[in-house]
Amino acid sequence: MLEWLSRHSDALQVIMSGVTAGVWVVYLQVFLVSFRHQRRPEIIISLGAGAGAKACWFVSNLGLESIFVVDVMVRFETTSGVTEAVVTDRTEMNDRELSSPAEATNQGPLASGDFMSIGTFETLLARTEVVSAPAHDLKSVTIVVVAATAARWSLVGASRHYRIVFDKSGAPSILSTMIYTHQIHGRRGRQDLIRKLESRLG
Repeated sequence: MLEWLSRHSDALQVIMSGVTAGVWVVYLQVFLVSFRHQRRPEIIISLGAGAGAKACWFVSNLGLESIFVVDVMVRFETTSGVTEAVVTDRTEMNDRELSSPAEATNQGPLASGDFMSIGTFETLLARTEVVSAPAHDLKSVTIVVVAATAARWSLVGASRHYRIVFDKSGAPSILSTMIYTHQIHGRRGRQDLIRKLESRLG
């Protein structure tokens, strides 16, 4: 056995070096995938602090890095069709209610672990202004948040879809159709966000 090992020591050394290199390559790949996953933006859209039309939507940043909220969009589905609008600016607030210009918009930086309110169902509907259908004709609403990060060359985003159900008195209940916020990280989703923002440039 010792004689065989002595005769084939060079070949065995090459094999062991190859196995060691392969293990390190796999380890490095797993590390890089884990590292990229940890640094991936995670935007959460939630509804609370009230009920019905008074409930407030919040945007939270659960990623490890800060993000910059570029735009907030809503998509209202009615019995007659779908309407999309940008609701970033808080048009319901007048100058007297503002202590600084930054309070007039939802656009701005959001540090890791921070959150902000983007408005209630009533205020988002008022900011849209183009929904001409009666309130009881509304069927669903989708909130879309567009953000930028220092770690990525392109935009990222998140969306969450809600059903709107009215009781006999006409009061709405807003029910999420998904447990988690949908993260827009893929190339096709990012390109769609860019096209929507570019369309606003005229």
